[in-house]
Parts: sequence; C-alpha cells; structure tokens
Amino acid sequence: MKLPFFIYYLIFSTLFYGQEYTIRDISINTNGETPKIRNKMGIDHHGFLWYSTNNGLIKDFETHAILSSFLEKNKKNPPKIIHVIFFDSWSRVWVCTDTGVFVSNESLDKSFDKINFKQLLKGEEFSVNNFIEDCNGNVWMATVDNQILKADRSFSIEKYQIPEIAPKYIDTAYFMRNFLIFESVIDCNKILSRQGRKLFILENGKINLIADFTATINYKKQEYFNPEWEFNGGDGLLITNDGAIFPKSKETHYTYKGDVYGVNFIKDLDIQIINLPLQEMITITKDKNPILKSYADLIGIDDFGKKLCFYKMEEINKSFHLKKTHEIPFSYAIDDVVIDKNDIIYVSSYNRISKIRFRKSGFHKILYNFKKRNVSTRGFLELPNEDILIASYSGIFKLSNNNNNNGDVDVPKNVFPSLNYIRSFLKTSDSTTWCIGENKKLTKINFLEDKILEHHVFDTHWKLGNLQYYDILKHTDSTFLIASNFGLQEFNTKQKKFKELSILPVNNNQEVFVRDLHKTEDKLYISTDRNGLFIKDLKTGTFLTLKKDDGNSTLDFPTNKVYMIFLDQQENLWLATDVGAICVDKDFKKMLTIDRTFGLTNSNVVGILEDASGNMWFSTYGGLFKYDKKTNKVVSFFVEDGLTFNDFNQSSYFRSSKNKMYFGGINGIIAFDSINGGSVPEEIKIFPTKFEYYDHDKEKEVRIDVLNEAGYSFNLPYNRNSLSISYTINDCFNTENNRYLYRLDGFTDDWINLGNQTTLKLLSIPPGNYVLRVKGLNSAGLESFNELLYKVHVSKVFYKRPWVQAIVVLLFLGLFSYGILNRTLKQRKKYRLHLAMVELERKSLRTQMHPHFMFNMLNMVRRKVRDKKLSELENHISAFSSLMRLTLDITRNDNILLSKEIQYIKNYIILINAEGGNKIVFAIQCEPKININKIFIPSMILQPIIENCILHAFPIEQKDKLIILKIEKSIRTKQLILTIKDNGLGISNIENRGETNQEHQPYATQILYERLKLMNQTTKRKFGYEIITEDLKNEGKRGTRVTIKIPY
Repeated sequence: MKLPFFIYYLIFSTLFYGQEYTIRDISINTNGETPKIRNKMGIDHHGFLWYSTNNGLIKDFETHAILSSFLEKNKKNPPKIIHVIFFDSWSRVWVCTDTGVFVSNESLDKSFDKINFKQLLKGEEFSVNNFIEDCNGNVWMATVDNQILKADRSFSIEKYQIPEIAPKYIDTAYFMRNFLIFESVIDCNKILSRQGRKLFILENGKINLIADFTATINYKKQEYFNPEWEFNGGDGLLITNDGAIFPKSKETHYTYKGDVYGVNFIKDLDIQIINLPLQEMITITKDKNPILKSYADLIGIDDFGKKLCFYKMEEINKSFHLKKTHEIPFSYAIDDVVIDKNDIIYVSSYNRISKIRFRKSGFHKILYNFKKRNVSTRGFLELPNEDILIASYSGIFKLSNNNNNNGDVDVPKNVFPSLNYIRSFLKTSDSTTWCIGENKKLTKINFLEDKILEHHVFDTHWKLGNLQYYDILKHTDSTFLIASNFGLQEFNTKQKKFKELSILPVNNNQEVFVRDLHKTEDKLYISTDRNGLFIKDLKTGTFLTLKKDDGNSTLDFPTNKVYMIFLDQQENLWLATDVGAICVDKDFKKMLTIDRTFGLTNSNVVGILEDASGNMWFSTYGGLFKYDKKTNKVVSFFVEDGLTFNDFNQSSYFRSSKNKMYFGGINGIIAFDSINGGSVPEEIKIFPTKFEYYDHDKEKEVRIDVLNEAGYSFNLPYNRNSLSISYTINDCFNTENNRYLYRLDGFTDDWINLGNQTTLKLLSIPPGNYVLRVKGLNSAGLESFNELLYKVHVSKVFYKRPWVQAIVVLLFLGLFSYGILNRTLKQRKKYRLHLAMVELERKSLRTQMHPHFMFNMLNMVRRKVRDKKLSELENHISAFSSLMRLTLDITRNDNILLSKEIQYIKNYIILINAEGGNKIVFAIQCEPKININKIFIPSMILQPIIENCILHAFPIEQKDKLIILKIEKSIRTKQLILTIKDNGLGISNIENRGETNQEHQPYATQILYERLKLMNQTTKRKFGYEIITEDLKNEGKRGTRVTIKIPY
C-alpha cells in the first residue's frame, strides 16, 4: 500500500507546485550485487555523477555507467560500504570505505578505461568523516576517532592527534556524538573545524576553540537519523558566509512554525552561524546555484528522512520568517544529497538515485491552469491602450496592460466567454474588431465595452458541414478575405454576405485547406495544408507556387504543408511547416530549412517570431527554439527549462509593441521579454564511453568501457571492418535533447547529424586511413569545445596489395613447375613401387611351398603306398592337387576371393595333419552378413600367418592345437578385419626357446609386413592396411593373436 500512496502523493505534489521541477530516476548499475546499500554520491569537475555500490565506485554518464572496483587492491577484505567521496583540485578521487581510504593514483582526466586506486595507510583501520583541500594542494582528513590526517601531493601522510577533542560514542543522542568536521579553509593555512556545536581553528597541527553553541540547541525532534551529511555535521547548526541568507554583519533571529531561532555573527571569520529547526540542512547560494536560489535558501530532510524539503527566508516588516516552498516525498529514507553547478539535485534513497531540476526563471505563465482548467489559446490582438485580446477555445480574454508582468503569473479576464473556438482577429477601428474561428461564425465586437455587435454565418452547403475559419484580413475597403478548410471566402461588410473566392490556380477551391494569410503592399501570401504556398502579385495578378516536387520552381521546396507565414526585418520570408522552419530570401533565389539537423527536436513548427535582437523564435509541438541568424545555431527550451508546457498551438504567437513575445499552447501562454538560454555548464565537453570492434593486432573482438579520449586508434582487418563507439556530453539532465554529429575524414567532408543517438556504428568501412571526429551539442545549442578524434585504419584485401600480387604470380609459376616435377616424380615412384611389389610377390612365391614341406609330402605318399592305405592316400592327393591349383591362381592375380584363400589354408592344414602326430583344428568365425564368396582380398595375406603359426607356435608334444580365423567388418573405418588366433606357445615363449634354425624363421611374415606398408603408400587412405601382433600372455592366456585390417 505504501508505493501507490507514494506515487499518488508525488503526482499531487508536483501538480500542486505547478510543475516547478522535474524528477527523473537514474538506473543504478549494481554489477550483480545487492542494491540495498547506502549510495554515497559525488560530482566531478566535469559535472558527472559518481556513486557507490556494493563492489566499487560507478561513474554515471547517464547513457552508460562504468564500474571502478577496489577488489583487486584488497581481495582478502574488500570494501562493501563507501562513506565519503571527494574530488580534489588535481581531479583525483578520494574514497573513504569501511576498510580504509583509497585514492586514484593519477588525475581522472588521464584514466583511459580504468581507475587505479592506491590504499592509504594500508593495514590500519580508520574511517574519515570528511575531506578538505588547502591552498597548497594538501588534503586533510578528519577521522571518526577525531584524529587528523594530512596527505600531500605525493600521498605522504602526517598524523595529528588533538588532545583537546576526544571522541564520544556512548551518547545515544545524535547531537552528542561530537563528530569532527572540516567546514572551510581560511587564509590558506587555517581550517575552520567543528565538533558538534563547538567551533575550532586548526593551524599548524594545533587547534583552538573559538565558539561554543551547545547551549543554544532548540530543535525539538530528530528529523533525520542517518549519520553525518557531508555538508555539515548535523546538530541543528549551519555555518554560512556572511550575507549568504541574512543581511551582512548582523546577528538576528527568524521564526519557523512559531519557534524562534538565533543567528550569530563572528566578525573575524566573516561567517554567520544559523540555528536550524532540523538537524541537517544545506545552504543555497546565488553564485553557485542561481536557478535554485530563486526557489530556496535552505534544503533539509524532514518526515524521518523521507522528504526533501525546500525553504525560503522571507523578510516581512523587518522580521525574518522561514517558509517551506516545496517538498518532494520518497518511499524510503534519503541516504545522500548532492547539488552540481548546473542546479541539478541528486538524491539517493535505498536502491535508486533521482535527479531534480527546477525551472529556469524568465518565462511568465498566463492562463496556466485557469480555474483548474486548461485553456487552449490561439490568436492575439493588441488594443490602442496596449491591452491584449487573447483568442481561445474557452472564450476571449483581455490581458490588462496594468498587470504585474514581473510576477510569474498574469491573470487575464474572460470578457467574451461565449465566443469560444476563436482563432484570429481583424481590428477595424479604435473600438471594434472582427473575429473568426472554428465555430463557423464571423463576429464583430466592441472591445471597449466588451459587447458583441454582430454575428454572421456562412450559408452553409451540406458539403461544408465541418466548415472552420482560420485567419482573416482586409481585402478591400468593404471586403474581408477569410481562410477556411474549404478554400478562400470573401465577406462584404456592406452587403453582409459571404461568397466563395475562387482565385487560386487550382481546379476546385473547396479542396484547398487554407491555414494562414499575409498581405503586403504588393503581395498576398496564402499558406495551405496540402497545396504548399501561393504568392499572388497584386500588381500583375499572377501566382507563384511553392510546393513539393514542383518543376516550375527554382527552389527545391520540401513539403506541401505550410502552417503560417512571417516576414522578418530584412523582408525574408519565413514559413512554419511540418519539416521545420523554412527561410526564403526576398528575391526567391535561396532557401534554408531549419530542421532536426540544426537541433529542432520536433519538426512541426507552428509559430514564428523575431525578437528585438533579430533572433528567430519557433514554437513547435515539442518545445520552443531560438535561432541565432549570426551564428546559425539553435537553442532549445522545454518544461525543464522553465516552460509550463511543450505542446504549442498553431497560429498562437504574438509580439507586442513593447517587444514582449507570447506563444500560446494547450494550457495557456508563455510570455517573455528576453531569454539568454539560462544556466548552462561552464564548458560542454564530449566524452567516449564505450568501444566495440575487432582488433587486428590482438585478433579478437574488443569491448572497452572508456573514461577519456587518451588518443586511441583503431586498426581493423579488411574482413571485419566495422566499428561501434559510444559517447556523451557533460550535460546530463536532458540527455534525450542533446545532439551529436560525426565526420569521417578521408571518406566524407560533411558533418552528419546523429540526432540524440549516443552510439555510432560504422559498418563495412572501405580500406584506407581515416580520422573519425565526433562532437556534441546540448539542448541549449551549445557545442562541445572539444571533438573526439580517432585514427581508423582498415587494411586492404591482401590480394590487392602489389607485393601480394607479385608473390601470387611467383607462387603460381612455382606451383606450375612443382606440379610438373611432382607428376614426374610420382610416375617414377609408382614404377619403383610396382617393381618392388613384383619382387616381393616373387619372393613370396618362393616361400609359399617350403622345401621341407614338399619333402614331407612325398615321404607321406610313399608311406601310404607302402602301407597300402590307399583310401587315405586319395584324399591327401586330392588336397595336394587342389593346393597346387590354388597356388597357381593366387600367383597370377593381385586379389583373390576370401573363400579361395580360406580353402587354400584348409588344404594346407589337411596335408599338415596327414604327416601324423597331434592334429591341428582350424575353425572359422564369420559375421552372418559377410559373404566370403563376394569379398576380394590381396592374395597370400592369410597363408604366411597360418604357416608361421604351424611352424613356430605349436610344440610337438602339444595335443590340442587350435587355430581360429575370425572375420568382421568395421562400418566406421570401412575395413575388413581378419583375426588369426592360436593356442600355441606365444611370442615370448618362442623367443625364450632360442630357435636359430634359419629354415624356420618367419621370413614370409616379414615380407607380408613390407608388402602391406607399400600397399598403404599407394592407397593413401585414412584407414588403410594394418597388421597387429599380440602375445595373449599379456591377457593371462596362451597363444598369439594376429589382426589384419584390409580397406574395402
């Protein structure tokens, strides 16, 4: 329930005080930490806000916020709370935290993307109440323990313990805590200090009591509970320069809510000491805050810290009285308040920071919230006695010349309340005028007697049911020319009749929406809503038309909507249009359009005036603008600058005989004599805030939060040739009304308007060297005294560089020569590999039929014949015959069916088993999907392995001799996997037996290894031929496993 009430109260109070101020919230950058801490604040010398968070110090550019952390300086015990922020004359920032004092190593103007902090008196625990700098650049610190520290420019520290001032923590009453506070520097070497309500002078490390006001405490309650506001030490006591609020050199008193508060004067120090009704109050001085001074002399915090209150000291009958002028409520207790040099008040409260700015003085309000209603005003007429008639939708008002124009509000009298929706006047005598408007009537009134004399209504055709009148002027001695939304009309004062006047060079007069009329001795100007501007030569009767895409005109007129017409002192023609204010010289040869590129934030210009100094003023649907013809610059004014509204009306502008200007809008009139633009920063400066680009040297994307210019440059590769840069100027309240322009020297010679865009993205920058320039203007049209200047280099596409092209030609010739040579070498290598393969196959053939094997076979046949075992002999001879045939087949072909290789091995084993002894069992394990009758493998791949196994793996005494052939396929590697496993001795046992008989060396196996190696060189596949031999002893088993992988 608290938040809705707060919003309601805030809206009500803002309306009650007539929009005297504007409040905007700043989004706090918490950097992932909790926002529920006290946000202390400070303003640097450029006018930017700094505030504390839970993990560091934030510099707020309004459009971007940058964190400077202390964590890397104090990782074990990082600061969590900041008590005081102070900026010295060297642009260094000093920060008091809960773990010590930190100071930037160098000026903030020299910090590019990061602030490097130095911790003072590291290892010592102390907290500082406030800082002050003397004339020699020494920074003095008053600590909570009432110890005084002095730091010179090199950060050397001197300590002063003042025995006369002892700290007090035990008192529960706030004003009895006696914090030591520095107030001001006197004569460079003296510091005015205060502890509670006692005043001291600190000089050369010694302190002297000069006054004690403890006995004069007279505030009744503790209105504000947060400890130690930076501006004073609380305790209901305020020290000001002599004459800041009260008359100089005077001891006096004032009243507030019936209570009396004293004011003391100390002549030697030229100060006045004011007893306050609140514990904490800030004094506002005219030299520092001239705008705010017109609204308040003192600012305080009331309602238990939840209201920011403004007080004005008034002198009535030689007595002084403090009056509360404004109060701004907040949902939570206020933590800190700071005021910058541009009269912007920053308030931190719980988890948000608000900025407040009061209106500038100089603009007078007329008919603002008249009888709690909005009065939408239109035309004006000055009477012979200098009174002014004001046409409005609520009647005709008379503004008396006797009104006090020095006041903020003029109150006219509604003399013709029944004549509403009036837009324009035509005075015909010293007592009468005619008026027209959107009520379809032409009315004659006597403004001296405030009487309506005549009413005339056009004989309305059914098609003209929405007829409205917009302007009237004298056409002839007896006729008026009237502008309407259905063309031109004429009224005859003698005949009292209307008629349509079809004089415009158009096909149908009723289709022309006429808005404004203006007449000189030789020309009649007629502005329209859809047909541009018609100019009639009254001598020749000819028309000149200015409209968009008109081929008959030498001027490139940008629009067809012209709201109104104005002629300046040089007889130049000014036109209010929907694309800005258009100026045409009197010879109709040159044209200038004042639009958004000049700083108009709203292009719908609906009123134009020229002041006594020759400046042009434009009223729009979104603000008031002053154009200086000499400097060609525009200054803008909005509600934040003192206007009561931003939305002005068409045809509602007037300059009186006293050179006072009036612009009407949706809620009354803005009137002024002379406005210079109000308070602006001492100097407008533009700052970079962020870079985003691809760094050619670092070869990575770079994103940098930036604090200052620092002469940065950008080196971009040709294929990542884009750059993003963010920026802002140090006018931080109406940031949406600031404007920026850029120019890329080497690419364009013109400044390009970016509007209020605070990020510039340059995409696809052509190769070359450039200088990027960015400048800014604030809402008042003041241009930044500096420009952001950055060198930008985009490398050329490498193949377009001459030396690269030369290398490419040489490389092409080299590659061509290398290709021919390489082809020749490959042919030779292929031939050598072929010869090597033939030789290996020849060697392999020689080893296929081992002589000892042949000898044993013949002996076996002889034994079988001798023993008459003819039935067994037939099987063995058949197997031997098949073996010989397969041998011839294998010898003639490079590849053979896997089934034939297996059959060859089976016949071989049959003949081996025929010799007698323990027989060898040969088993085949094949995946079901593999068809051995369709798979080809290189010939003589398996035979050498099987033969080597039979000759070396099995000892004579082994009974169970087993050889297993396993056939698999690998889908991933596209290889046929053949695994031969036996249960023989194993590799290690065979080596231990020490066989040296050359006849039994596995020569065929070695040839197989070399053969597969050569075959891999010719195939050049990722998964080629492989052979792996493993001793099963390593797996706790007996035997050997040989795996052969063949690509398919």
